[in-house]
Amino acid sequence: MDNPISVKRFLEQVKVLVEPRFSNVCLMGEVSNFRSSARHWYFTLKEEGAALSCAIWATTQEKLRHAPSNGERVIVAGSLSVYVPGGGLTLVVNQCELSGAGGLQQKLRDLEAALRREGVFDRAKRALPRFPKKIAVIAALGGAALQDILKVTKKRAPSIDIMVFPAMAQGERCIMENLMALQEAQDEYWGCDVIIMARGGGSIEDLWGFNDPDLVRAVSNCRVPIITGVGHEIDLTLVDLASDIRAATPSQAAELATPDRNMLLAKMARQLDVLDRHIDWHLQGYETSLNLLTDQGLARLDPIAPHQAALDRLAIRLERIAPLRRLDLAASRLALITQRLHSAAADKPIAKGSAIQREYARKLDSAMMRVIENGAMRLAACFGQLKGLHPESPLDRGFVLATDSENRQIKSADQVKDGSKLHLHWKDGSKWAAIMNK
Repeated sequence: MDNPISVKRFLEQVKVLVEPRFSNVCLMGEVSNFRSSARHWYFTLKEEGAALSCAIWATTQEKLRHAPSNGERVIVAGSLSVYVPGGGLTLVVNQCELSGAGGLQQKLRDLEAALRREGVFDRAKRALPRFPKKIAVIAALGGAALQDILKVTKKRAPSIDIMVFPAMAQGERCIMENLMALQEAQDEYWGCDVIIMARGGGSIEDLWGFNDPDLVRAVSNCRVPIITGVGHEIDLTLVDLASDIRAATPSQAAELATPDRNMLLAKMARQLDVLDRHIDWHLQGYETSLNLLTDQGLARLDPIAPHQAALDRLAIRLERIAPLRRLDLAASRLALITQRLHSAAADKPIAKGSAIQREYARKLDSAMMRVIENGAMRLAACFGQLKGLHPESPLDRGFVLATDSENRQIKSADQVKDGSKLHLHWKDGSKWAAIMNK
């Protein structure tokens, strides 16, 4: 190992030797893992057993005849670049033409057509439960998809139980583990109301496990409503076509499966406000009707008789809720407590005049006084309300009841003729008055 050189110098020598020789190359392959960063485009041009990183700078994008996308088979031209800091080869593309559909895209279309002929996608879509109690999530443990679902669910509906059925999101075990997790999530023992199958975005190769015919059939035959959130919005797999609802992202899948607690609380507050206004409107109407009926009662010869039945019912109600009745109940409780105290004293005598006895006596006296005062106040309030409802109460405010010689009430001036007599009723008596023509 004589005369070693640094890695940087070696790559710089490779760059000098390689870039001029491959400054204008034309390649054909399938586009995969297309992404955009800082307005530049990056993708992988691949075929079976080989792959090459490619880049299209922002200044070149408008000059292209075709903008590449995942799964397309394209013909590109450009120059090979050696990136010394990273030690990688990149083809800087300056021309791009569509060569035909990529192998995986064509295979995907063939699978979809075959499953459609089987009727896998013909099942009627089911509605999701509005208020699920338990949600099953089929996703990779530690993946971003699972974390997004848990975060959204905790924010929108923290009371809903989440059961996680782990399954690989890609690779050889992806199909088998998702099939087993889906079968387990449907078990009635767990009581799941809805299932979410999710994973994050990726290339068509990364998502290929979710195009497996057996997994697609299992999703179609799932007895529990199922939401798929596989990949990002631009990604579409065959399980999305077989599920009840396809979500653009795992986060949206969680939003579709859960009610929003804040929105429900706001809606409830609005409904309570409407109910309060409705009740107030009815109470105002009843109050107006009561005032009219009370005023009309003054014009009757015997204002008490029509309301006697109502007064009797009010008296019965007043008797039932009267504070004196509560005092009787309190007295009964006091007697029971006294009896229990005597029984306790018989078992464990208390010295006469002890501090404990005096304290209990003071508390009993104070409690009885509070009960009596509260009862007296409620009784006075009830009597005041009953008196206000009495038909003759308006006479206390200066109103006068007028009747003719046959004891008929006078409601209009047209009923009074010149020279006739009126019988006027006041609070403290009545008198006859003659009507004179002016």
